[in-house]
Amino acid sequence: MPLKSFQGVIPAFITPFDEKGNYSERCAAQMIDWQISKGIGGYYFLGSNGYGPAMDSRDRMMALESMVKLVNGRVPAVAHIAAVSGKETVEMAKHAQELGCLAVSAVPSYYYKLSSEEMYRYYSEIAEAVSIPLIVYAKTADYAPSVAMFQKLAEIPGVRGVKYTGPSHYMMGRIKDHLGKDFMVYSGYDEMCLSGILSGADAVIGGTYNLYPDLCIRAIDRLKKGDVKGAQEDYLASNAIIEVLFRYGNLQSVMRAAMGFMGIDAGFNPPPFTHISEEAAQSLKKELTELKKKLAIAPIGLFEALD
Repeated sequence: MPLKSFQGVIPAFITPFDEKGNYSERCAAQMIDWQISKGIGGYYFLGSNGYGPAMDSRDRMMALESMVKLVNGRVPAVAHIAAVSGKETVEMAKHAQELGCLAVSAVPSYYYKLSSEEMYRYYSEIAEAVSIPLIVYAKTADYAPSVAMFQKLAEIPGVRGVKYTGPSHYMMGRIKDHLGKDFMVYSGYDEMCLSGILSGADAVIGGTYNLYPDLCIRAIDRLKKGDVKGAQEDYLASNAIIEVLFRYGNLQSVMRAAMGFMGIDAGFNPPPFTHISEEAAQSLKKELTELKKKLAIAPIGLFEALD
């Protein structure tokens, strides 16, 4: 299956844990079945939203094996495999390929700052270890991506795309334009999903697509059909929801609570990350109910569950 099949609205999956901090396959099954039923285009597993870097390699590989099994080929899966250790990163890349992942993805070391030469070596070692595509994860808060940087990285056989998480969609667009249609670009800022598509991104990857993928799928579909007003309405509604979510603290914990409003048990965050209180969850539900009335948009699963 080519990397071009990794399209549409792609949740950066929020890995569920039980109260003791162990991965919960039971919760993952509920989340995955519901999200796929809404028409998502694939999964990005074990990135920042998935707490991959907060897990040891054994638990990460066990969780990935479970989640790929639960997806069961219904949509493509990409695994984020970066670790501080380059050796560990390569081991997890090989494991992801064995499980049938479409591609692997990795940030540069999130502890040590790599030079351009070290970054090239890092991605080369990953790409040489597997035969599936490698998607560079560019978090612009950590370093400044440029066209020249990606032209150099794209020389590595196997580097086939970028998950661009940053506010400069001008730069993201220039990267896409210079590297061409076969180099896949994924926009990683949920708050700018339509901006990402308009700037040339092939698809969007983000955490809030766990909670309301149907809203973002509809916004992008409306845009592509020329319904700019409808697309803008859904896009602004998404950002209004995000603004509410941010007011309640740890975003993953807040989204877990909101999925609970739809009858989906999304589990807990792993230690030491906090979980939203019942009092805060009820306040969140009230505020989202008020927002639903204010926005009066076409139905989405989250808002329908608030009746």
